[in-house]
Amino acid sequence: MIDSEWIFAVDEKSFTQKVVEKSKEVPVVIDFWAPWCQPCKSLMPLLEAAINGLEGKVLLAKVNTDESPNLAGSFQVEGIPAVFALKNGLIVNRFQGLLSEIQINEFLQTLLPTEVDKTLTQLLELKKTDSLKAEESLRELVKNNPKHERARLALARILVEKGDADAEVPGLLEPLGSDGEIGKEVESIQARFKIYQLVKPLASIAEVRIQVEKNPSQAMGYYELGCHLAYSENYEEALNLMIEAGEKDMKLAKGPVREAMVSIFHLIGVGTPLANKFRSKLSSLLY
Repeated sequence: MIDSEWIFAVDEKSFTQKVVEKSKEVPVVIDFWAPWCQPCKSLMPLLEAAINGLEGKVLLAKVNTDESPNLAGSFQVEGIPAVFALKNGLIVNRFQGLLSEIQINEFLQTLLPTEVDKTLTQLLELKKTDSLKAEESLRELVKNNPKHERARLALARILVEKGDADAEVPGLLEPLGSDGEIGKEVESIQARFKIYQLVKPLASIAEVRIQVEKNPSQAMGYYELGCHLAYSENYEEALNLMIEAGEKDMKLAKGPVREAMVSIFHLIGVGTPLANKFRSKLSSLLY
């Protein structure tokens, strides 16, 4: 067995960090094996050689099923060798048993970035310096590759960020699933789109601030300012204003305030400390 920067053993304690989280940066192949398994011993050097040949484009994590039976159980491994490929925390390919060198290389090739993936990466870099050109090129990329999920997500996010989302964003997101990392990204963009829709008909943030100063007892001003701040990604201040608006007007709390806060929770991450803190405050306010 060869351990290197690209090939390493993992157990139940290190699995999440070294495999699941790492797979969000680079594909990770998991080899479930055992010392007594002869096919495992035949497969391992072929797999290690193929991984080393890719020079870090794919990583190999080795799991000894005798030492980590719970990991094998979580992947429903029924026989070994069993090999799974993860990208973005999700299983995208697998095989069981001994494959030839050619078959192993074919398996690994399915994990490498396509030309569309590479173009998308370049356009996301271009967005930092020329967002208009990046948007135009992304439109063409999506048109020619309508099933490429991350290209659709990237275009949807650009449109929401620039405030030009009404016509296209729902159509871009509709074909995408709700599971895994793609589902989380869809949820985040939908939440951002919701906040955009709330802000669009409002007066400017400067005008809303003036109204709050003139009429500090009126709940709607706090709510509208909270919407503006959420769109500007000042989430904690926005949530505080939402709670204040709800305290001043319970009807507003049960409707618009609650809806806006739920969208903000999805933007910042439903399970994050900030979301948990204000979810508790919202619950106390409503119930």
